[in-house]
Amino acid sequence: MTFDVNVLLAELLTMLERLIGEDIEIRLVAAGELGLTEIDRAQFGQAIVNLGVNARDAMPEGGVLTISTSNQGDDSGRHVVVTVTDTGVGMDDETSARIFEPFFTTKEAGQGTGLGLAMVYGFVNQSGGHIEVHSRVGSGTTFSIHLPRCEVVA
Repeated sequence: MTFDVNVLLAELLTMLERLIGEDIEIRLVAAGELGLTEIDRAQFGQAIVNLGVNARDAMPEGGVLTISTSNQGDDSGRHVVVTVTDTGVGMDDETSARIFEPFFTTKEAGQGTGLGLAMVYGFVNQSGGHIEVHSRVGSGTTFSIHLPRCEVVA
């Protein structure tokens, strides 16, 4: 189905606040007049929850989780972009290069399956989009999900 991800994110906000906890501030910065995208609603919600839980784990002392949306048009097409940024511990380049691999985890044994980010990657690819990660040790992490925009015909 076709969705405005701003609406979906607003609906997810209360659940995210409960999952993330009170030591982390969640900011939603929604672009006005955001394009629509054709995605699976449940998979989108699970992807955002997975990114939120990973961000929480990267900020054991608290911090800020910012989820923002924007429209983007470039040589690769027109996209709706959902950006998830945390102020956590960040990752080195070697770790960043592997995070979408199934069963790869930075968590201690018994603390994670390594499937959350692989699922996010699968959802984004299945939706016809792509995902980018930018991280630096000590400076947090940003995931940018690029989903194809639908051209709505009246």
